[in-house]
Amino acid sequence: MKRSMLAAVAVGLAFAASGVNAQSMKTVAGTYSVTKVAAFGEGARGQMILTPNGYYSIVITRAKMAPIAAGARSKGTDAENKAVVDGSIGHFGKYTIDDGGKAITFHVTAATFPNWDGKPQKRVLKVKGDTLTYTVATPSNGGAPNDVVWKRVK
Repeated sequence: MKRSMLAAVAVGLAFAASGVNAQSMKTVAGTYSVTKVAAFGEGARGQMILTPNGYYSIVITRAKMAPIAAGARSKGTDAENKAVVDGSIGHFGKYTIDDGGKAITFHVTAATFPNWDGKPQKRVLKVKGDTLTYTVATPSNGGAPNDVVWKRVK
């Protein structure tokens, strides 16, 4: 009995020392600014809001996007509209923390990439201090898997 208790304590201490903590909606809830997302290049801008009761909203854009010359979203040229689609993503809905705190699943209500509408998007999750990172295995742009890094706004 003592051996199994000591083993359990040792495993618990090793887990705590590794810096890997199980996450929950309560521990990840907050507002974040994007710090790195390869798909949108250097200086990408974005915000993610995770509520403690499981709602989320994400918007990410390239650092600089050219304005629509006509001054109205509905009057963009084919090239202008393509630049907007290629340079931004947004989605919202509910989220869950899964796999014992090692994954976040976005249950997408609607997205600017309509193929995600109504479909869960599961991401491997890592949190260290105020930095939250998740891995997008199948990006909406069809590129290689990439990490999206967020910093909690204080």
